[in-house]
Amino acid sequence: MIKSPRLFLSATLLVASAIALSAQSSAPATTAASTKSAGQEEAIVLPDFSVSSDRTDGYRATDSLSGARIRTALIDTPATINVITGEFLQDIGANAMFDATQYVSGVGNGRLAGANGIIDRMTIRGFETNGRNTDNFPSTFQANLDPDLIERIEIVKGPNAILAPTGSPGGAINAITKSPLMTPQGYVSLEVGKFNAQKLTVDTTGPLSQVKGLAYRLVAAYQDTKTFQPGSLKQWDINPEFSYQISDTSKLSFKYSFVDWAAFGSASSPGNTWIADNTAVNGGYLSKTPPLGFTYADHAGMPDWGERADKVNRFASELTTSLSSSISMRLAACFYTDHFDSDSATMNINTGNNRYNPYTGIYTPDYTWALSNGTYVPTFSAEYTPTNVSRTAALQRTWAEDFQLQNDFAGNYRLNSVTLEPVAGWAFERSINRTLGKNSPLPNFNLFAQDDNPPKPNYALIPIGSESGASTVKKQVYAFLRSGFVDNRLFVTAGASRVWLDSINTNELSWASSELKGSKDTYLAGALFKIAKSLSAYATFSNNANATTYLNQPLWQSGKQYEFGVKSEFFNQRLSVTASHFQVSQTNLVTPNPFYIAGGTQPQNFLSDQTNHGFELDAVGGITKDLSLIASATTMHLRDAFGRRVRNIPDKTVNGLLNYHFRSGALKGGSVFLGVTYVGDQAGENPSSSATVLGVIEQVSYYVPSRTIFNAGASYTTGRYLFNLNVDNLLNTHTVWQSSGRNSMSGYPLVNCRLTSTVKF
Repeated sequence: MIKSPRLFLSATLLVASAIALSAQSSAPATTAASTKSAGQEEAIVLPDFSVSSDRTDGYRATDSLSGARIRTALIDTPATINVITGEFLQDIGANAMFDATQYVSGVGNGRLAGANGIIDRMTIRGFETNGRNTDNFPSTFQANLDPDLIERIEIVKGPNAILAPTGSPGGAINAITKSPLMTPQGYVSLEVGKFNAQKLTVDTTGPLSQVKGLAYRLVAAYQDTKTFQPGSLKQWDINPEFSYQISDTSKLSFKYSFVDWAAFGSASSPGNTWIADNTAVNGGYLSKTPPLGFTYADHAGMPDWGERADKVNRFASELTTSLSSSISMRLAACFYTDHFDSDSATMNINTGNNRYNPYTGIYTPDYTWALSNGTYVPTFSAEYTPTNVSRTAALQRTWAEDFQLQNDFAGNYRLNSVTLEPVAGWAFERSINRTLGKNSPLPNFNLFAQDDNPPKPNYALIPIGSESGASTVKKQVYAFLRSGFVDNRLFVTAGASRVWLDSINTNELSWASSELKGSKDTYLAGALFKIAKSLSAYATFSNNANATTYLNQPLWQSGKQYEFGVKSEFFNQRLSVTASHFQVSQTNLVTPNPFYIAGGTQPQNFLSDQTNHGFELDAVGGITKDLSLIASATTMHLRDAFGRRVRNIPDKTVNGLLNYHFRSGALKGGSVFLGVTYVGDQAGENPSSSATVLGVIEQVSYYVPSRTIFNAGASYTTGRYLFNLNVDNLLNTHTVWQSSGRNSMSGYPLVNCRLTSTVKF
C-alpha cells in the first residue's frame, strides 16, 4: 500500500509513464472491435468514456463505465456492478430509481425512499446512501432524478476508491442520463392513475442540420398527482442537451437540467405517518394494522399546508478526445444550485433513553426510570395521549452551490500477449451551503378527531432557531491500471486515490466555527481469471473514507470490502448470472461507551466497527428471445459493535421479474410481466444509546415484519403507439416500510393502477 504522498505521486507518475509509452504504439486506433488477418497484430481499441448501446436483451447490459470511468465489459470486471437498463425502467413505469433497483441484490429502501422520497435514498449492502452520482458527478440535492431522463443506472457494490472515494461503504449509484442522438426520434407520453401518476413527458432528439455533427435532445416532464399518503406531488423538469462531434475522435456535450419539485400535505413527510404503539415492545413485531387513532394512509397531524420543495439548476459539460492513437482524454465540469424548503410538522412522542429498564436494557414505552433510595424504579408516563398529542411546526431553508471538475486520461497498450490499460486523473469539488431553521408549537390535536388544518405559523414573527453555513473543498488524484495477461485470460487491476478535504462549518448565530482538514489514501486491487469465454472467477479489495472528528481531531472512517465471486454468460451473452460473497465494514465509528460514568475513569465514547458479510446472486437477461428476467437473492449479516441488528436492514431479500414478449400471432407487439419482491424482517430502530446507566446494552424494542409485494404489467405496441398498464402492489398487501424509529414510519402504498399512452415520432 502507498502510505506517503511521495510514494503516491511516484505511483501516479509510473502509470502516467505507461500512458506515455502507449503513445509510441504503431497500432492504428479504431472505434470498434477489430479482427486479425494473416500476419497482422490485433488493432488497439481506443479507450472509451461512454457506454455501449449494444444489447443482446432489453434488460441486459454487457458493459459499464462506473468501475474506473472507462467502458469495460462486465464479465471482465473484478467487482460487482449491476446495470438497470432504460427499457426496464420504461416497462415497470418507474416513478423513482428505487422502483427498479429494488430488484437488484443487496439493494433496499432507505428512509424516505420511493416516488415522493428524497435524494433517491437506498441502502446498498446494508449501508444507506446519501445521494447519487449523475454522469460520474456526485449530487446530493433533495429532489429525486426523473427516471425519464435516465438512460441506465449502474450500481457499484462496496466502497469505490475511484468513483466515490468518500461515499457510502455499501456502494455507489451512478445514473447515466440520456444523450443527444444523430438519428431523429422522439415520443410523447401521458400517464394516468390513482396516485403517483398524472404525468406528461416529451423526449425528442436528432441532428441540427445547420451544423454538421451537431445534435440536440430535449427531455421534459410535468407531473401533478395525488400521493398515497394524504397529499400531492407536483414537479416539472426540462433538460435541453447538445452534442457536437468535432471529429471522428472528439466530442463535446452540454446538458442543462431545471427541476422544480414539491410535495404537499403528508407527502411532505411520508415517513412520519405511522407510529409504534405500546404493544410493540421487547423485540416483538410491529402490527400490520395501524395503532389506535391512526388509519393506514394517515396524515397523522401533518397539516395540509405542509410542503417540502426543491429547485435545482444543473449545468454539465464534457469533452472527450483522443490525444494519440492509444490515449483518450475526458474533461468534464458540473455546476448546480439548489434551493430547498421544508415547512411541515411532527408529532411529539415521548421516547428517550430514560424509558429503558436499567437492569434489562428493554424499552418500556409507558414508563420512565429514575433512581430512588439506591434503586431504579419505574413511573407511569405515557409515550403519548391519543386525545391530546402535541406537535411542532418546523421551517428549514437551505441554499447550496456545488462546482466540480474532472479530468481523466486513459490509455491502451499491447505487447505480445499482455495488454495495459492505465487510467489517471484528478477531480476538484467546491460546495457551499447555508441553512436556517425555525420552530413553532402547534395546537394539540385529537387522533380520533384529527385536525389537518391548524393555523400556519407566521414565521416572520418567529426568531431564527438555528443558522449555519458550510464550505467544503475536496480534491482527488488517482491512478488505475488494468493489465491483461495470456491473451486477456487473466486480468489484474490496481488503483490508488488520494483525497484532500478542507471543510469549515460555522454557527451563524454564535459565529463559532470548526474546521475539518486532512487527506486520505484509498486503494483497490483485484484479479479476474476467465475460466472460459463466458465464465470468470474474481477476487477484489477496495476501500474509501469519510471524514469526521473525534476528541476535536480529524478522524477518517474507512469503508473496506473483500469480495470474491463468479460471473457467467449464457445464450450468446443474452443472459448473465453472477454470484458473490462480500465482507464489508465501516471503521472508526464514534460509539457511546456503555461503561462510562460521569466522574469515572472510562471514556465517554470509543471507536468501533460496523460489519456486514453475505452472499448475493443475480440473474438478468433473456432466458429465451421472448422471455426476459431480472432476479436476485441476498443473505447478509449486518450488526453493530454490540451485536444488534441495524435499523431498516433485512437479513434476507429475494426478488424477481419475468417479462414475456409476444413476437407473433394475434398478440404480436404485446408483453406481460409479473414481479415479486420479498424483504425479510428488520429492526425498526437503532436504540437511542449504547447502554443504560448500569451498563446494560439497550435492546431493539421492535421489528418490522417481512413483506412480499407483487407487481404486474402489460404493454402493447402498434405502429407508432405504445400502451403500458402497470399494477403496483397487485394483492393490495398491507404492511409497514422505511422505518426510522418508533414515531417515524409509513404504510406501504396499496394497490395502484397506472396507464401510460405513448406516441412515437
